[in-house]
Amino acid sequence: MTTTSRPAVERVQPPKAPYRVVNRVMRWLLSSPRRAQGVGRHLLLLHVVGRKSGRRFILPVAYRAIADGRLLVLTSSGWRANLRGGTDVGVTMFGERRQARADLAEDPQKVASTYLYLIEEVGHEKAGRRLGIRINVPRLPTLAELEEAARRDGLSLIYLTVDGPR
Repeated sequence: MTTTSRPAVERVQPPKAPYRVVNRVMRWLLSSPRRAQGVGRHLLLLHVVGRKSGRRFILPVAYRAIADGRLLVLTSSGWRANLRGGTDVGVTMFGERRQARADLAEDPQKVASTYLYLIEEVGHEKAGRRLGIRINVPRLPTLAELEEAARRDGLSLIYLTVDGPR
């Protein structure tokens, strides 16, 4: 009998049906300055146009401000491919629509080092939930384990440079 062990780190796939409802509610909340005050400190709406389809997506995403003034979004979702090579996008922050530049980073070493930094910052116990990953080891994952997860699961970073003050 063979046993399969889980990787040290893997992406979390939220259930699709409930998230369709959750995303509708979040789009409604985040689209108004008054409603977005609480939840808007951690979430924004990202407005992306499909490169091939031309389809418009409005995606609630978690973000964090980084030292250089940009915003950082972590994702492994398929829509990220629309951001390869950098592209102009819209963001709705605290109910206000603004223009932004999105730069996608998929290099496993860069992604892994950023995830490691964030795991250390928020703590091993809280990192999985806050970063959208599952940590299957009772310790800090290694850089190599995070690089493997980035390659295998498509963990990526999106850097948003938002126009205008907030």
